[in-house]
Amino acid sequence: MKAKQELEALLLDAIKDGAFPGANYAIVTKDKTWFGSLGNRELYPEIIPNSIDTIYDMASLTKVVNTTTCAMQLVEKGLLRIFDPVSRYFSQFRFNDVTVWHLLTHTSGLPEGIYGPKDRLSPQDVWDKIFAIEELMYKPGTKIVYSDINYMLLGKIIEILSGMPLDEYAKKNLYDPLEMYNTGFKPTDKYRCAATEYRDDATMTGYVKGCVHDETAYALGGVAGHAGLFSTVEDVSHFIKMILNDGVYEGKRVLSKIMIDELFKVQVKEYVGVEMLPKARCLGWQTKDPASSAGELVSENTILHTGFTGTNMFIDRDNGVGFVLLANRVHPTRNNSKQFHVRACVANYLMSHLEEFK
Repeated sequence: MKAKQELEALLLDAIKDGAFPGANYAIVTKDKTWFGSLGNRELYPEIIPNSIDTIYDMASLTKVVNTTTCAMQLVEKGLLRIFDPVSRYFSQFRFNDVTVWHLLTHTSGLPEGIYGPKDRLSPQDVWDKIFAIEELMYKPGTKIVYSDINYMLLGKIIEILSGMPLDEYAKKNLYDPLEMYNTGFKPTDKYRCAATEYRDDATMTGYVKGCVHDETAYALGGVAGHAGLFSTVEDVSHFIKMILNDGVYEGKRVLSKIMIDELFKVQVKEYVGVEMLPKARCLGWQTKDPASSAGELVSENTILHTGFTGTNMFIDRDNGVGFVLLANRVHPTRNNSKQFHVRACVANYLMSHLEEFK
């Protein structure tokens, strides 16, 4: 198929340019899925060719695939109310005006993350640092500032309300129904995992492979609401298909249509920079804006997200298509920004040739 070959040529050019060692992708419609696997999943200490079953560190796609979806399930069950104050769940949390909605939309005023070295932190150290925050960066609801802490708290709230560890709740209620059998935290088949960055600290020396790349998630034991999820491109395609089919996968309802509708509603918008460009958030997800990783040709009814390791995805509800690219651009080092322009370029190509994939 010519369009598929040309899309893969764009990705191969990116690999040749050093944007990432390899990448797996899926183009998903309601009843069709196209897959591709290119390049290598590891360059150092040895070259290992990529394959369609390579397991990737999803990085911040954890926030939307895992934590937002689990939270919406609890909303649907009546266990979670998104306008409840976060202090309802944590007596140590001192900001009574911060709600679950603020966590979901990155408008809480909390810092972006835990500052300083993390290689010697225990899980309790991380939580002590979060609950020791004395002042918000801004009034809740007035600015959009992306924060890992929002989703660390949200992951813990899911555990409190479900009575289960986050990874166990997600497996039982999300990944097993979606037949995402290669998805979860702390993967056991490390050989199939794509390598990420070289580390030399108190925790480990060598290339990270099969352990979460995010240092704070690692300090939390590998399971956290903001990062730590691993998956394959085939598994993620099941998730996208569920969203495109209004919460149903292979006849099994995972999320109600009402909750799917909520995911696509713009919750907050602000205008930034000299040109006052719009920036907006849905619940968990980003939506289309001028600097979107999903390019310029997706509809306004699109949700999207990226992950630090080199992952990105979008779901365009109006056009009935989703796309996921799993890559490890941080291997061998995070000092690599070449992928950033590739994402929009590939998305624009896909959307301009969409009829050929339907």
